[in-house]
Amino acid sequence: MAGAMGHLRILGLADLHDRIDMLSRLEGIDADLIVFCGDLHNGGSRESSRPAALSLASLGAPVLIVPGNMDHRDVVSDLWVQAGLQMLHRSACRYAGLGFMGMGGIVAKDHRRLGDPARYYHQDREVYENLKAIYPKIADTKIKIIIVHQPPRGVQDTLYNGESSGSVGLRRFVEEHQPDLLLCGHIHEAMGIGLIGTTRIVNVGEMRRGFGALIDIGNGIDVKLIQF
Repeated sequence: MAGAMGHLRILGLADLHDRIDMLSRLEGIDADLIVFCGDLHNGGSRESSRPAALSLASLGAPVLIVPGNMDHRDVVSDLWVQAGLQMLHRSACRYAGLGFMGMGGIVAKDHRRLGDPARYYHQDREVYENLKAIYPKIADTKIKIIIVHQPPRGVQDTLYNGESSGSVGLRRFVEEHQPDLLLCGHIHEAMGIGLIGTTRIVNVGEMRRGFGALIDIGNGIDVKLIQF
């Protein structure tokens, strides 16, 4: 993906959990690019997951997507490609002159979960090291955007019980490299906008309930949280 940077409108989404009826609310949406921050599915089979993947791809705009903890490895790794979605897990790309890099899944508090072959579970160290390894691919771009499922520790990651549940490794990477924007989901109750240094952190909210974000990039970056 490449192109000259001008005005670009990004639709940020996450956490649909296979509620494809909600995607009908997006038909005709004015967006140049869709960024989906994981949990498109709800842990189902390839057949039960296919309708959501096809419906998201059919909205018209290109889709960059990272997996969430409910998007199973044995389902989405090829299903998403077949549907026409661009998986950005542990990889980077350029679109309209902007640099994008992605890391899906979540940090597993219980290390016994790390051996689950169907899940995108990581250690904090892996998150940091993977992002650091792919950062050079977009280091020369004017605007850098990180796409993740789990928020960074301490920003837009607070559970109902008050516990901070974000990734320490992700926060470390953001503090060191200060990308312009980070888009995430996962913690449904923590939709909102925060900062780590100069990096704007946007938890786009739960699309299953009709929430999302519109990001306009031109002379600056303008973020609006919306409900469809």
